[in-house]
Amino acid sequence: MARDVEYRLPSGIQPTFQKIHLNIDPDTPEYSGVTIIDIDITKPTQRVGFYQLDLQVDSAELVQNQRITPLAIEKGDYDINWGYATREIPVGTYSLKIHFHGKVNTSSDGMYLSSFENKNYIFTQFEDMHARRAFPSFDEPNFKIPYQMTITSPEKQVVVSNTPVEKHEVKDGMQTVTFMKTKPMPTYLIAYTVGPFDSVDLTGLKVPGKIYVPKGYADKTKFVVKHTPEILTALEDFFGIEYPYRKLDFVAVPNFTHGAMENAGLITYRDSLLLLEDEPGLAERSGPLNVIAHELAHQWYGNLVTMAWWDDLWLNEAFASWMASYVMMELYPELNFRDRIIQEGAFGADASPTVKPVKKVVKSQPDVMDGLGLNYSKGESILQMIESLIGTDNFRTGIRAYMKKHAWGNTQADDLWAALDKVSDFNLSAMMKAYLEQPGYPLIEVASDGSVSQQRYHYAGAKVDAQNWAVPLNISYKKDGKISREIVFVDKSSTRLPQLAEADWVFPNDNATGYFRWSIPESQLDNLLADLNVLNNREKKNVLYNMQALLNGGKVGIDSVMKVLNALAQDDDPVVIRASVGTLSEFLYLVNDDNEEAFAKLLNDKYMPLLDKLTLTQGDNDEESVIRLRNQLYSLLGHHSQNASLIEKSEALAKQYVADTTSVPSGIARTALSVTTEQDGKTAWFDTILKTFRASQLPNVKNTLLYSMSFDDEATVNKLLDLALGDDVTPANTVYMVVTVARNLEDQTPLYTWLKANTDALVAKMPAYHVSRMPEFVSTTCDADNLAKAIAFYGPLKDQFEGMARSYDIMMDESNQCLRLKDTYQSDFDAFLAAQ
Repeated sequence: MARDVEYRLPSGIQPTFQKIHLNIDPDTPEYSGVTIIDIDITKPTQRVGFYQLDLQVDSAELVQNQRITPLAIEKGDYDINWGYATREIPVGTYSLKIHFHGKVNTSSDGMYLSSFENKNYIFTQFEDMHARRAFPSFDEPNFKIPYQMTITSPEKQVVVSNTPVEKHEVKDGMQTVTFMKTKPMPTYLIAYTVGPFDSVDLTGLKVPGKIYVPKGYADKTKFVVKHTPEILTALEDFFGIEYPYRKLDFVAVPNFTHGAMENAGLITYRDSLLLLEDEPGLAERSGPLNVIAHELAHQWYGNLVTMAWWDDLWLNEAFASWMASYVMMELYPELNFRDRIIQEGAFGADASPTVKPVKKVVKSQPDVMDGLGLNYSKGESILQMIESLIGTDNFRTGIRAYMKKHAWGNTQADDLWAALDKVSDFNLSAMMKAYLEQPGYPLIEVASDGSVSQQRYHYAGAKVDAQNWAVPLNISYKKDGKISREIVFVDKSSTRLPQLAEADWVFPNDNATGYFRWSIPESQLDNLLADLNVLNNREKKNVLYNMQALLNGGKVGIDSVMKVLNALAQDDDPVVIRASVGTLSEFLYLVNDDNEEAFAKLLNDKYMPLLDKLTLTQGDNDEESVIRLRNQLYSLLGHHSQNASLIEKSEALAKQYVADTTSVPSGIARTALSVTTEQDGKTAWFDTILKTFRASQLPNVKNTLLYSMSFDDEATVNKLLDLALGDDVTPANTVYMVVTVARNLEDQTPLYTWLKANTDALVAKMPAYHVSRMPEFVSTTCDADNLAKAIAFYGPLKDQFEGMARSYDIMMDESNQCLRLKDTYQSDFDAFLAAQ
């Protein structure tokens, strides 16, 4: 990564150690502090730069021995402040001392206040560029140095940070807690929290550990206490390196923008991931366990070894995601992580003509967050593809060497490729650069004569630049009654593989680990469908998902997709059947007033018998795949089958749940509440649900109640939206309430009327990330009238908030793509329904 660019601090000054002393009272909005940063000035200069945002710098000076040089502070671009001396500062070692004060923000980034059950807490979220909101610092990931945190607060508060306490002093009702010096780490991993916490010991670890929870919630942590040690042990075994920090604490945060944050030694989580039933159902376990594995994996990927700059954030997130999936498959096979196809979570966003590469130019915080999800999903998919090519043992060997070589340091992508190239017998570097340094992914087309061509996959009607990849094809093919397998690399626009000529069928994506779409002749597809039993679950799902993608790309018609969907719907495995139900749900944008009865008839004829067989009762011995299939079927049929009996059952289940939230599994309860509240004349349910919500303790129960309401009458819609601004909904959850309303309204006029009247209040409450992403989160639509309303609303706003213009472009692209598909396939879909 190039240094000495305008958006980063100059390379001539290097920090080596930073002390931070903060005076914090959760019950007081203002705070103050002083920081001392030891720096080496390696080139004569007249100014010293540091980051700060929304703070007031009271004084700044350079200290060398007894000599003090005052600095005059001027604000620069990219949140950089410059401290100017009156004369040139010679090369040497100095201490930069800064006194400052500020206000604790009430959003959920930087250092922020969270009020929960009438008690105030201070939390931190410094990734990616938010440490500068709490204290002046060299807030870049490549400045990886030790820190020492001291916090003065009222004695009654619990104070925790990244390291164990070194010294604790009390005077006049105030405590000063000095924590041990940290290992070298970037600013974004600094964390601390202050508040009236309860705690539970995190037992079974080699280091001390606790779970800190809001007052009164200590008894909700048994599940996490039980499983964390085995996850940490699995990670230590994989890396061959013991957990690298002095302690391991978790914090349950009631107001959190993201899911969790891997702060070294003090990992923060949305409270819904830690505060659980003692033994959650199988479907409720996957999320918490996977996130815990992800955050613990970060203690190596990202913390021990850190990317040099934010353009390589995928190094952190892709590896933590891959590692978490590996742990989930090893420890919890009953949760079916082996059958998940990670690529499907990336392909949609990565097909957009406006998408940026995973490795892209990053200058500001919104640049980091642009396409954030692809760092996880596309990044993990690419690593999974590498692992499938070189083998898990070789992959582990390469990763261990990479970790040991770069421990406590910073890396770029090339460092990783160098480590993996050593355990691979092909040019992995060149292949990976194509996938990560250019957007999108290839469509591989196999012809009957064995010709293989590639082009960038794109949606029908979209225009994209021509690109090539070095694509590893892990191919199975059947010829003369014999199935053969081999790996070939396709790196040209067109090539020919004679061995594939005249094959009965070709399946170019063994175990569905490739990051590409593919196409084979229709006759081969028919032969492959006749041989479906030779494919595993992942491969069967890939055939269907791939066909849906070809439809969206304008390469096949609806009949082709339905042919595959119907074949998979007859499968014996719930994992495969669920894929067919999910794909059928992809056509909901084509369901309208004119064809909804025909669609309902299809559901009642073809899918209601399956739900009847499963029943709406979750058995104690149900497998995870059965539970998820039941939930998915019920959601689709409950909302679209128009089945009076199912609606009646839904109301009974909804009544049962609000009376006793332990009596119905959350997956069933969500649909029951949603189906019940979307029926006419049911608005009295609002008060009942809200009362149960306020009386409930478990975050997941609260979420089930709050975000399952599907009212669409204007009066109740306004009540829901007003809730978003009230104390019942945290700032981090505010946008989800708005999204819930948006998705329930066919005509979104009430939504935009409310948004126009409450824009300032909504923006003031939400975290900056949600403000910038509002267009794509709230307003992506497949309705031209609703899109027009969105354009009118965001037009005057999008240039006022950093990052919103980019989100607006994504909203426009995704909405127009859906409208193009609707225009293209509506008549075919109507004809398909009419023929059923």
